[in-house]
Amino acid sequence: MFGATSIGSEETLPTLTELTQADYERDMEMRTVTERSQLRSRHQRGSRPPNYGCVPTPNLIEYRYPRAVYFILATKFFETFTVNGIRTVLALYLCDGLNFTENFSTIMLHIFNFFGHFYSIFGAILADSCYGNVKTISGFSYLYAFGCFFLTISSMPHVGVPLALLVFIALLFIGVGNGSIRACITSIGALQFKMPEQAVHLAQYFSFYYFVYYFGIFLSKILPPLVRVNTQCFDKPECYPAVFGTLGAAFLVAWVIFLIGKVVYLPENVYDDSVLFKFYGCIKTALLEKWRRRKSEERCSYWLYNAIGPYDEEFVNDVSKVLRITKLFIPLPFYFALLAQQDSSWTFQATMMNTTFLGVNIQPDQFKAVGPVFLFILIPLCQYVTTPLLKRAFNWELQPLQSVAVGGICSAGAYICAGVLQEHIAYSPSQSVNIAWQLPQFLLLMLAELLLSIAGLQFAFTQAPRSMKSVVMAAWFLNNAFGNLIVVIVTQLQFLNFQKGGFFFYAAAMLICIIIFGILAFQYARGSGLQAPQEQDRRRLQNFKCDLDADDVPSCSSRSTGV
Repeated sequence: MFGATSIGSEETLPTLTELTQADYERDMEMRTVTERSQLRSRHQRGSRPPNYGCVPTPNLIEYRYPRAVYFILATKFFETFTVNGIRTVLALYLCDGLNFTENFSTIMLHIFNFFGHFYSIFGAILADSCYGNVKTISGFSYLYAFGCFFLTISSMPHVGVPLALLVFIALLFIGVGNGSIRACITSIGALQFKMPEQAVHLAQYFSFYYFVYYFGIFLSKILPPLVRVNTQCFDKPECYPAVFGTLGAAFLVAWVIFLIGKVVYLPENVYDDSVLFKFYGCIKTALLEKWRRRKSEERCSYWLYNAIGPYDEEFVNDVSKVLRITKLFIPLPFYFALLAQQDSSWTFQATMMNTTFLGVNIQPDQFKAVGPVFLFILIPLCQYVTTPLLKRAFNWELQPLQSVAVGGICSAGAYICAGVLQEHIAYSPSQSVNIAWQLPQFLLLMLAELLLSIAGLQFAFTQAPRSMKSVVMAAWFLNNAFGNLIVVIVTQLQFLNFQKGGFFFYAAAMLICIIIFGILAFQYARGSGLQAPQEQDRRRLQNFKCDLDADDVPSCSSRSTGV
């Protein structure tokens, strides 16, 4: 149930917590109903229980909290600190440390993010279908470690290797390593629990994991810039080798903790097939069959029903449901393009500002730490104050698809704030505008993260059939990856200047995407019921084998009546 492909993103953890608790409560309720039914039946028969009328107390087995989980949480914390620490300082390192342009630095950062999200699918498939979580994490950790080593080497003078090539290789290794083990770490922790007996403990694990993940992100925005400005090396006022060395050491700590924990991890069951491959095969078969039967008099009522036969009807219906859900994702990569620029364009904007905040001189790349802080505040505020208050006062609750639309508007508002601020910076003396003016855009973007990213993924995860959770996760990771790819393409085209109208472009594009999403959501709400396969679709299920082998069996009578 909790394979790497099914969990995937950390944004699913609040949903998994709720689902786990709901499943546990439902199981307990069913168990209570069953016991009461048995007692009532026994009473009606007038029979007495054995042991001289005394009902024996059932032996309830109390399972200990798995020790392996502590190793998993510690591993996740240090690994999250490592990769997000690299993201925190990378843009300024490439621009100030290696003297690359802002555009090139932005492109490199978002290519790095692209690999981190895209290869999450690859690592999850390997873990679920081939090697298991432990072997997958262990194998890709070598690549991860080499990437950290190469990145540290690139920050030292007189390396004797083209720096752009070395940095690219280092970021490729780290991105692939991080992406490939990302979902596996969450999954291996979930697999340590005995279900359904430890459903409550599993829900607690997901909550702890979510907190550890964002706490690691928070510290990664604070500590690496502090190391950079408080150490000097190679006659430079800022020491990037110390930064990357510290982050590499953090990953080694994560790796060692994980390896020690191998003595207590439970054995895994690895399955030969992957639902992602089966999903792809179903769509491919449907398209090929539709093309092959395009001139037939009888046609399927829905193109996907051409796959009925090699794939059973229930699976085809599940694929159809997922396609309708993932259709809603089409406009969303632009949102992730906005979200990812905290570490690039917003950081470069901060370098033009007065970075004294509340009497403390902070670094431009440290101010991004307000993002996780806002998120920590907004989540309980929304869950325990705003939502219950609206429900009690107006009997109204924001529906998931409405939440996504509002979140998209908030993200556009964040970039409108960033654009207005950028115009103000352009017409003001150098570094006279205080960095506190970035607070509104961070607040709006984190509100968008809560309303769009978390709520949208939770909606898709809960709406998808149980067998298709991993497909939804794959689509979500692709959204993240393509969002970073959008930034790479837009930056490479160089038709935008962030000191003028670049932020307004992203805001306008996001608003257009939300309009498109609204249309798709309206269509989804209207067509919530799936059209059942008609008689000719079911006939294909009976005649498929005969039709498929017609070349080998000429006497097959159904050859001429294909759908």
